[in-house]
Amino acid sequence: MKVLCVRYVKNARIDYVDPKNYIFKIGDSVVIETERGLEIAKIIKLKDRESLDSSIEIKKICRPASIDDLKKEKENDIEAKEFLKVAKKEAKKLDLNMKFLLAEYTLDKSKLTLYFTSDDRVDFRELVKVLAAMVKTRIELRQIGPRDEIKMYANLGMCGREVCCKTHLKDFKSVTIKDAKEQGLQINMEKLSGACGKLMCCLRYEEEEYKENQKNMPKYNEIVKVIETGEEGKVCNLDILNMRVKVKFGDTRENERYENFDVDKLSWKRK
Repeated sequence: MKVLCVRYVKNARIDYVDPKNYIFKIGDSVVIETERGLEIAKIIKLKDRESLDSSIEIKKICRPASIDDLKKEKENDIEAKEFLKVAKKEAKKLDLNMKFLLAEYTLDKSKLTLYFTSDDRVDFRELVKVLAAMVKTRIELRQIGPRDEIKMYANLGMCGREVCCKTHLKDFKSVTIKDAKEQGLQINMEKLSGACGKLMCCLRYEEEEYKENQKNMPKYNEIVKVIETGEEGKVCNLDILNMRVKVKFGDTRENERYENFDVDKLSWKRK
């Protein structure tokens, strides 16, 4: 069974959708029934249902997006942008520390969502009352973090590709300095941080493989023996993904040398 992987253009959310009996191709736009109301999204992948985790919710498709749907979405976008200016002014009047990023209507205009960031927890109840009196629809103010904020802009990662949070990541998992240390990376926050200023999400992509490989490798500064020659040396570097070990031989500057070995060419006291 095929399901559609879709992305909502404005806020870059990812969902999986049952295509019903429709036939689609990548790049087509569809109307989806979400918890917010009717929304338009673009198909970015076709996936086998069996390849997805059983916990992933498969949403319902209403129909392929028509020319009228796309026209209505553009009109809604224009109205939402204008209302965003109003929200900024009203928040300033109430002296609220809020940086507004985006306003979006659902396709049927049953709901208007305003996204903002703030360094503080904001009590925006009074602002909601003021804004609700101006429009005849349900309003939601949603505070988001730096990872969600960066999804709303066009950004390239260190790899030269568009940031993962905007292309395929559905949820953000915690990334810690420990993850970087386990991969033998030099702790340089500037190089390890993404466009959002947080540790790069891709540090977790190969985490399980690193952990599995480490079980079968010596540790830094551990004494190892070259199986073929019987010579002993000290581990000074690990290439965990390729399972290669750099070994230092000699105990003085005059006689020291370094060689790289596949891990299966070495032996050591395993704990």
